[in-house]
Amino acid sequence: MLLEMVSQDGPRYIYIVGAASGVGKSTVSAGILAWLTVNGYPPGRLAYIKPMTQCVEKQSVTRLCERIGITCRDIGNLVYRKRFTKDFIDGLTPGSRELHSRIIDEIIDVADGKDIVVVDGVGGPADGSVIGVSNVDVAVTLRCPFIFVGKPGIGAAIDNTVLCLSFMQNKGIQKTWIIYNNIAEADIEEIKPYVMRRIAELIPDAILLGFIDHDQGIDDRLQKGKLPRIAEWFSRHLNTKLLLDAGYGPPCERQSSNSSSLSR
Repeated sequence: MLLEMVSQDGPRYIYIVGAASGVGKSTVSAGILAWLTVNGYPPGRLAYIKPMTQCVEKQSVTRLCERIGITCRDIGNLVYRKRFTKDFIDGLTPGSRELHSRIIDEIIDVADGKDIVVVDGVGGPADGSVIGVSNVDVAVTLRCPFIFVGKPGIGAAIDNTVLCLSFMQNKGIQKTWIIYNNIAEADIEEIKPYVMRRIAELIPDAILLGFIDHDQGIDDRLQKGKLPRIAEWFSRHLNTKLLLDAGYGPPCERQSSNSSSLSR
């Protein structure tokens, strides 16, 4: 029933989920929105929503959206406040089906009239499972790909990625893009070949978008709405052509890409 609520011809969704809280999901969300805006999307055709959250403080991505006119709902109707899990288990809150339905309704509402909606998940892929509404459950309903934001490093980063993506694939997620974030700039070139090689062997269906360095100035640029510099930072580290090829690129670039494909 919930799947019928999401039109396949409507807005396209990108669901951002992380290895855990604090890996930089919101920063990646902001990078995507800045890249789309700089490359041709009117801000009014984009939206950002965080339908489930533990944090009620205003994030940099929210300030960016407010500054440039992107529809933003940074605190959804499901907030994991103190005792919420205990109350759910005790039967003092709405049940899983009702909570799931409310989340989907809110996402569809913010997506009205939009081309692309960035959905910022809470914590890791399985977070929310205790109440029957995990990030993966929501993404499956939206029929959208995941961008998984992984930890920096090699061994621990790969182990965590395999664990998280195995859960996602088991739940029905067919397409996952991976971004490794918060890496010291001096370490990227050393880390990259090892992670790329092993992820290709362990999770061949995943698409590795790239590795982002730990940029201490990014929050300041987000708050000041410096779109060109944010977009340049985002596209410098990631293979944005993969997003374009998947149909998430700016309208002018998608048209150009389609024309090139037809001419070959």
